[in-house]
Amino acid sequence: MDITIIGVGKLGTGLAQSLCSEDHNITVIDYNTKKLEAIIDKYDVQGVNGNGTHIDVLNQANVEHSDLVISTTNSDEYNILVCLMAKKLGAKHTIARVRNPEYNAQFEFMRNELGISLMINPDFTAALEICRIIQYPEANNIETFANGNIDIAEYTITESSNLCNADIGSISSRYTNRMLICAVERGSEVYIPNGDFVLRAGDKIHVTGAHRELAGIGRAVVNSKKSTLKNIMIIGCSRVGIYLSDMLVNLGKNVVIVEKNIEKCEILFDMVPKATIINGDANDHELLIEEGIENMDAIVTLTDVDEVNFLVSIYAQRIGISKTVTKINNKNLNKLLDDLGLDSQINVSDISVSAITQYVRAKENVSSSYMKTLYKLIDGKVEATEFLAGENVSFLGTPLNKIKIKKNVLIAAINRNNEILFPNGNDCIMKNDMVIVVSMDRKLKSLNDILQ
Repeated sequence: MDITIIGVGKLGTGLAQSLCSEDHNITVIDYNTKKLEAIIDKYDVQGVNGNGTHIDVLNQANVEHSDLVISTTNSDEYNILVCLMAKKLGAKHTIARVRNPEYNAQFEFMRNELGISLMINPDFTAALEICRIIQYPEANNIETFANGNIDIAEYTITESSNLCNADIGSISSRYTNRMLICAVERGSEVYIPNGDFVLRAGDKIHVTGAHRELAGIGRAVVNSKKSTLKNIMIIGCSRVGIYLSDMLVNLGKNVVIVEKNIEKCEILFDMVPKATIINGDANDHELLIEEGIENMDAIVTLTDVDEVNFLVSIYAQRIGISKTVTKINNKNLNKLLDDLGLDSQINVSDISVSAITQYVRAKENVSSSYMKTLYKLIDGKVEATEFLAGENVSFLGTPLNKIKIKKNVLIAAINRNNEILFPNGNDCIMKNDMVIVVSMDRKLKSLNDILQ
């Protein structure tokens, strides 16, 4: 596909990296010459220097022939305007990064009347993911499929875990029809495990399970004593924090927000009246103690400064806080935070990259099956993809042990009329099944792509 990306911030750069790796023709537009030169040097993209709301710049980027135009700047209004102009010039599809909830409420109008194909709200999506983690504290991260019926959750195996030193085969027989271990991260290595694979302390496992079973799966895997998290402290009033605090308050949680900007605090008083708002600097150790950090069940750090986020999270873990969630702005810090033993980590841009990559693949191939959801796991080394099995899938009704599936591809779950199956060789995929496929070193666009 011919794709034009406007804005080369974190999201635009992440999209360029992801979409270039899938052999698309990418053109990027940005008025910042240095940023533009940097992305051109790093990835196989063409660059146009200028303002994306100028017709001559869009024409120079050949937008009229673009299959997809994605505007990713920090301005909602700019992104919407660029998409409207691109659509008028002839672009087939457009995506706007939109963070203001008022625009979200008008999406149907913008899609049907103005032709904007998709609006991405990274902050709201990140808040949803953090909220799920708070609800299921044994998990490091949780991804949701099949309209909320199936989850893939990441857990860390400890010495006390029920699964430590056990092989996958014995685990599968022990938890038949409850879960399936679909990927394992051990140090820098990643595995799609077979039945002989033995789990060790320190492994991070990705488990597919029915949503209704998630709490029990977490307790079984981790052998944890973590209870329901009631008291939550949020550090930093970003848009993610506003969405998240509202979600948590509505779940009956006690929410304390620490924000050093007084104007943001005043906004919070109006938007989340049931939360406790503290005007102060999270770098102030005595302030955190005074505001009861030691009595919290979970700490969520959401400032725009990575160092503040992970230092507060480290401190929280050292004083015995049950759960920490750390926002990461610079994804190069992921490995460092893993080495420090931090609990759960969130990168807002990565969430949006996955959503847009899913959209692009779905537009590329709609004949053999329909892609519904795509998540990149383990820093993009593994993908979990949800497909609706269409009538053109070549192996409908064929037992799985009769078809040849590519190496490092696993059918992790099937949702058939809200019945969750963890398939064995005798099971078949039927028309209209929702199928979760986990793959490594593969970029699947349809269910037929799993075949050798």
